[in-house]
Amino acid sequence: MASVASLREHLVEELNDLVSAEQQLIEALPQMAERAADRQLRAAFKSHLAETRQHEKRVMQALKQLGEKASGKTCEAMKGLLEEGQELMDGADGGALRDAMMITAAQKVEHYEIATYGTVRTYANLLGEKGVARLLDQTLKQEKAADKKLTTIAEGAINKRAAKEWQEQTTAAEAASGMLEKGANWIGATVGGAMKAVLPSQAADKKRKAGARGRSTTRAR
Repeated sequence: MASVASLREHLVEELNDLVSAEQQLIEALPQMAERAADRQLRAAFKSHLAETRQHEKRVMQALKQLGEKASGKTCEAMKGLLEEGQELMDGADGGALRDAMMITAAQKVEHYEIATYGTVRTYANLLGEKGVARLLDQTLKQEKAADKKLTTIAEGAINKRAAKEWQEQTTAAEAASGMLEKGANWIGATVGGAMKAVLPSQAADKKRKAGARGRSTTRAR
């Protein structure tokens, strides 16, 4: 990484990071909306996609006001967060669990953006770039609102449904285990009973055969 000579230069670098971050998110959100099972969550992802397009335009505008152009650099932080989110989506079946996991991934993204937008807004104010600061503050407010909305959706229904799914799976597994145990006990009892019936019968047969041999020997004499 090249050395940074000033706070203004650092601000420009962070804005370039945000351009890339928003562009990556614009690509990711449609898939997240498509895979969401909950209607509210699906609508929230679609709504935030429209906002994210605005966010990209605002960052580009902020760079323009600073007399800068987008560098085309990749935001590695956003790339990593989205890759992690993809792994979460791929690692769960559909339903409330996957919705809960997507909210986890989405809120990590929101928190990253909230932290970054808050920082660059502060830098812009310190450098006397009030117009840039106002642009960034608009986006910061929307990011905070999106994060709050995700929390409301999660706590309102999805987390409870995911917990219920787990409880139902656990109950079903315990029931299946109980049935197997009962089956094993029944087989054991049945085999044991059969063996108890067979053994005396075998003993009686041996006794009869021994008696028959004894009588045969006596007649021979």
